[in-house]
Amino acid sequence: GLPGRIEDYFRWVAGIGIQAAEGLAYAHERKIIHRDIKPSNLLLDKQGVLWIADFGLAQKIEDPAITQSGTMLGTPRYMSPEQAEAGRRPVDQRTDIYSLGATLYELLTCRPVFEGKTPQEVLSQIVTREPVAPRQLNPAIPADLATVVMKAMAKRPEDRYQSACELVDDL
Repeated sequence: GLPGRIEDYFRWVAGIGIQAAEGLAYAHERKIIHRDIKPSNLLLDKQGVLWIADFGLAQKIEDPAITQSGTMLGTPRYMSPEQAEAGRRPVDQRTDIYSLGATLYELLTCRPVFEGKTPQEVLSQIVTREPVAPRQLNPAIPADLATVVMKAMAKRPEDRYQSACELVDDL
């Protein structure tokens, strides 16, 4: 179950992030990006071990289709800006880092990063708007944790963590 005290909850969220980022690091080291990281693809077993599920959209980083297709793949609410632009920018392992950041943001704030009436509206916001700072929504969120999540969700991939291992270290 979930921890009872708010401080324990934030520590639990960071722990979820660490486990997910370690799993992503393992995949990325093997040149595989998931491309659909979201809460429903992060499964916790009874021992509290996190499993990353549904590699159905995963591709090898070298695959030319990954950057050339112009086809939008993934769940809009958790897509990175480069995924939301459907092929106008290259997609690499940093897309998974953004999506994990968006998932952790939702766990911390109890709301999605962006909401809209249509998927297109959400995608437009992902590309053009900055997220509301987590501590504006809940001042109890530890500043360091909020900073890590916001860096993971930077609009420009070069401003994000460059590897899942870097994210693990900061979490």
